[in-house]
Amino acid sequence: MLSKSLAVKVFSSILACILLLSAFNVPTEKAFAQDNGPQVLTRDVEVVNPYYTVEHLVLDNGSAIDRNIINGPSKPPVGDDHGQSSELDANAIALLDFPSFSWMYGCSAVSAGMIATYYDNTWFSSMYTGPTNGGIYPLTDSDWGLWTDGYDVYRNNPLVATRNGVDGRNVRGSIEDYWVMLDSSANDPYITNGWVQHQWGDAVGDYMKTSRSLYSNIDGATSFYTWTDLPDQLTCDQIVANNIQDDGSVGIRDFYQARGYQVGHCYNQKTDNNAGGFTLAMFQSYIDLGYPILINLAGHSVVGYAYSGSTIYIRDTWSSDPSYRPTITWGGSYEGMPMQSVSVVLPIQNQVTTRNVYLPLITKPQVLLNGDFEMGPAVWDQYSSHGWDVIWNDPTRAHQGEWFAWLGGDYDEFSAISQVVKIPSGANALEFYYWIASDESGCQYDYYRVQIGGNIVLSDWLCSEHNTNGYVYKGIDLSAYSGTTQEIMFYVMTDFSVNSNFFLDDVSIARYAKTLSESINTEPVDPIFFRTK
Repeated sequence: MLSKSLAVKVFSSILACILLLSAFNVPTEKAFAQDNGPQVLTRDVEVVNPYYTVEHLVLDNGSAIDRNIINGPSKPPVGDDHGQSSELDANAIALLDFPSFSWMYGCSAVSAGMIATYYDNTWFSSMYTGPTNGGIYPLTDSDWGLWTDGYDVYRNNPLVATRNGVDGRNVRGSIEDYWVMLDSSANDPYITNGWVQHQWGDAVGDYMKTSRSLYSNIDGATSFYTWTDLPDQLTCDQIVANNIQDDGSVGIRDFYQARGYQVGHCYNQKTDNNAGGFTLAMFQSYIDLGYPILINLAGHSVVGYAYSGSTIYIRDTWSSDPSYRPTITWGGSYEGMPMQSVSVVLPIQNQVTTRNVYLPLITKPQVLLNGDFEMGPAVWDQYSSHGWDVIWNDPTRAHQGEWFAWLGGDYDEFSAISQVVKIPSGANALEFYYWIASDESGCQYDYYRVQIGGNIVLSDWLCSEHNTNGYVYKGIDLSAYSGTTQEIMFYVMTDFSVNSNFFLDDVSIARYAKTLSESINTEPVDPIFFRTK
C-alpha cells in the first residue's frame, strides 16, 4: 500500500475532456426533459422512503438503468440530537482541513460543494474565483448570512447555489430561478414568470440539475444513475450517450470543466453492500490519493473524507462546524439510510504545478533503498487498484538484473510506488530509467507522473507517439529538496480502453545528473504488453 498520512497526497486521473459552455434558453414546458431525454421502454417506480425514490428504467437499447432520486432531509431526523462526533483516531487517514456546510438547496449539491471547496483550497484554485476571502472559498458557510423562502431559513452558499445580493452578485441566481420551497414540484420560478434564467458558471448545483422542475427533480432533489443489475461503473460518457440529461455526476464534471479543469474518472457505481462493485478498499485508495468521495445513501448524500479501517468519517450536510465529525461503517447505514452508491468525479491539473500541499507525517526517514528493485518488493510502498504486483520479476523487461516496477498494464488502473527518503545535502538529481509501451493513439488519456513531497515534478502522456522502444534515462532536478525528507512517488493512471505500460528501473539520487535530457536504448523491442494472471 502507499504510505498513508493525515494529509493531502496527490491528485491524479485520466480522460481529458473540454466542455464548451454557452448561455441558453430552455422551453417552458416540463415535458421537455422527457421529450429530449432517454428513450424509455419501461419505467417501474419504487418509493423506498420519503427521501429516496428509484425509477427502474429499461431503455430502447435494452439497457437496464436505475434513476436514483435523492432529496435528503434538510435537518437531522426527528429524535437525533446530532451530537455524535468522533475525533480522528491515531490510525485515521484523513484529508485535513475538510470543509463543513449546512443544508441548502439539496444535500447532493451541498456535498459536491464541499468537495469543490476542498479542491479550491488545495490544487484546483479556480473552483472559486469570487471576491470573498481573497478568492479562496471558506471552509465553513457560517459567514455567508441567511436567506428565507418564506417557509424556512437556510444559509447562503454561492458555490452550491447562487443568490442575488450574495458574494457581490447583483442579478438573479439559482435561488431566484429554480427554488420555490422544499419538496415543491411546481414549475421553477423562471418558467412561471417567463424570464430568462441566469447564465451558469459559479454554482455546482446548477450543473447537477438539482431542484429543477424541468428534469422532474423536486426542490432539494438530485438524480444519480446506476446500472440496475450490474456491479460495474456507469460512466459519465455512457450516461451522456444514452441522452440522460440530469445525472448529478455528469453535472459535477461539467462544473469542473466550466472552471477550466480536465476530468478523468467520472462514474456512478453501487457499493458492494448493494450488489455493486465499489469496495471499502477502493474508497480507501481514493482517500490515500487525496480524493474525497460523494457517497449516496438511501435518501441522503454525504462526503467521505477520512477512514480508520472500516469506519468512514463523513460530512453529513447538517453542520457548519468543521470539528464535527460523524462516522458511518462502510456498507452500513447512517440515520437509518443504508449506503447505496458513490459518485466519483476526479479533476486533473492541466499542467505541471508546484503548489504547496501538506507533507506526509514521516516517522522513518531514510536514503533511497532498493532503487534497482533487486531486493524484490522490499522497502517501496506499492499499490495497484486492480491488485497487481507493481514490483515485478522478469529479466527480459528489467533494465538490468531481474526486477523492475510495472505501472499500468490494465484498463482503469491506478498504479503507484513510493518511498520516504532523506535527500542528502548537495544532491541535485533524481535519476531513473523508464520505458513507455502504449497502444493508445492520441496523447490525452493515460499518463504517468513523478511527485516529490506533494509536488508534481514530471508529468507526461502515455501514448503510442511517446513509446520509447526501450529504456530511457531521465534526470530530474532535486536542488530545491536537497537536505530535506520527502516522499518520492511514481504513478500511472489509465482509462477504460487501450493498453498503456510504464516500466521503471534503477532509481537513484545523485549529486549530479548525467544530463537532464534523455538517452534512448535503440534496441528494437515489442512495444505492447498486457498483464495476465
